Amino acid sequence: MSIVPYKIYFYLSQDELSNKLLKILDELIKDVRNKSKISSRDIWPASAVTNVKIFLSSVLGGREELECEIWTTLREHEEGMKRRFGLTSLPAVRIGEKIFTGLSTLEIASDLHSLLTSTANITGEQILYHLAATAQRIVEKDLKKEVEVKEISESNILKASINERVAKLDKLLKEGKIDEETYKKMKRLYEELLGKSP
Repeated sequence: MSIVPYKIYFYLSQDELSNKLLKILDELIKDVRNKSKISSRDIWPASAVTNVKIFLSSVLGGREELECEIWTTLREHEEGMKRRFGLTSLPAVRIGEKIFTGLSTLEIASDLHSLLTSTANITGEQILYHLAATAQRIVEKDLKKEVEVKEISESNILKASINERVAKLDKLLKEGKIDEETYKKMKRLYEELLGKSP
């Protein structure tokens, strides 16, 4: 039995935030290579798309497919990509009809990576539920920020967001939900994003 693929789209340029997002996605692709089908192609004039089809088990029997489509473009062609996909800024992530930009893209990619690598027998339904919950949490957090006006620089927000992910990672290790190797790999990635490693 084959379920219709669920797709999540990532849109990146050449800015600092896009580079951090690409680092997480590259790590994710490397970690799921043995249970996925990966293809890439160039799109004229200055874009490229990588398609990652991840095969997961389904509680309904058979398998489910989670498809990630990663679009990249050169900085001088950002406006063209934004117009084409209806984006306000880059990087961006589309989950269903919802589009998330900025730091939310790192949170979504990081959560997806953690989920796919920390649980060996995760099902497609669990992934979909988790993505929906993550998207809803970000929407609620953004609404709260509109009410609470805070003047915090983007770099400080990024640092706080990554530190929050590290704390969650520590908790998962203590609870025995991830192994030591996965913990070290993910923590090293977070430290690189914070600029603690070369």
